[in-house]
Amino acid sequence: MPISVEASCIVVADAGPLIALGRIDALDLLPKLFARIDVTETVIAECLTQPDLPDARRIAAALSSGWLMPCPDLLDLVDGNIHPGEASTIARALQNGIDLLMDDRVAVAFARQLGLKVIGTLGILILAKRRGHIVHVAPLVERLRTGGHYLGTAAVLTALEVAGEEPED
Repeated sequence: MPISVEASCIVVADAGPLIALGRIDALDLLPKLFARIDVTETVIAECLTQPDLPDARRIAAALSSGWLMPCPDLLDLVDGNIHPGEASTIARALQNGIDLLMDDRVAVAFARQLGLKVIGTLGILILAKRRGHIVHVAPLVERLRTGGHYLGTAAVLTALEVAGEEPED
């Protein structure tokens, strides 16, 4: 599980990592790791569909505070069989030569075929540990899983190995 996105770079975020990190109250890791985080209009709409959920409130607060930067959709730049949120995120990355925060396996594979660098939620947690912003990855992974965020067993085991940790029981 290579962590190929550089810290302090500009990234564009898809809904998956934003919702996941918002759900466990770890959204504040993003501005510590990246110089700017762009979010397309389509992704914002996805994230705020249920505005009373804690993750949506945290995302709305991040937008209000200015460290999540709204940007227009560019859907016509991407021709792939992927969700509109992922398509808008990939299009933004292509247009601006920036990296992606994205979890969806199909969209990640598509983005990588286009030559884009991608980091997912687990990669963000590993990067946060490497930069000294969190002490352990495993408890946050467990909170994601118990909160309903799907994480494949193989991906979790690999992430914990990369982070130098053992799975929690």
